[in-house]
Amino acid sequence: MRIALVTLLDPLGFTAFGGTGAWVDDKADVEKELKKFDGTWTFESVEAGGKEVPPTEFKGVTVTFEGGKYTVKKGDEVIQAATLTLDPSKLPKTLDVTVADGPNKGAVMLGIYEFSGDTLKVCFDPEGKKRPTEFKSASGSQTLVIHKRVKK
Repeated sequence: MRIALVTLLDPLGFTAFGGTGAWVDDKADVEKELKKFDGTWTFESVEAGGKEVPPTEFKGVTVTFEGGKYTVKKGDEVIQAATLTLDPSKLPKTLDVTVADGPNKGAVMLGIYEFSGDTLKVCFDPEGKKRPTEFKSASGSQTLVIHKRVKK
């Protein structure tokens, strides 16, 4: 269950945004984009392999982004830590997540993301084989996660 939960929640697209690993020429744009992630987010919904994940599976799970890195926790327990590499010049915007700690340590997940106010939508392939091109959970390995920003 723990590995399955990490696989579902990690790609949240949030393993971490790697230091200078920007794909675009304008580092300032990447830094500005990374700041949009900063803070703590809840998991509002998760779909994996074309099926909705029951809310009980991710209840109490949060992801916290800070400076191109993120940590997924359930209560005080760290489930996963990762770094992110962004390319906000693409449409949809892309991210690569490199898992630094947790059951999938060393894995690279390919994803896309978009912000709408205090909502973050992330779609990724936890197996790192093929980057999604749209925000939907298709049968197979594609996962779609909707996050809501926790108000301070």
